[in-house]
Amino acid sequence: MSDTNKLESYLYDTIALLKIEARKAKLNADDELSNSSYNNGYLMAYHTVISLMKNQATVFNIDEEKIGLAEIEPERDLL
Repeated sequence: MSDTNKLESYLYDTIALLKIEARKAKLNADDELSNSSYNNGYLMAYHTVISLMKNQATVFNIDEEKIGLAEIEPERDLL
């Protein structure tokens, strides 16, 4: 596997894991029985990271579909 392929695989897998954890954080933040301040802060951290990654993909002209960011929208899915 070339270094470019390793980098693409690393990025795609890391983004997939971040999306899973972000969606778990959203469920926890929406749970009325949980510590809402902590869970909301935790969710906002994922919102910030995914927003930053999407913005940087645009700046570097990287196709969000190729790296697994196309189907998540922080404003829609993580607020």
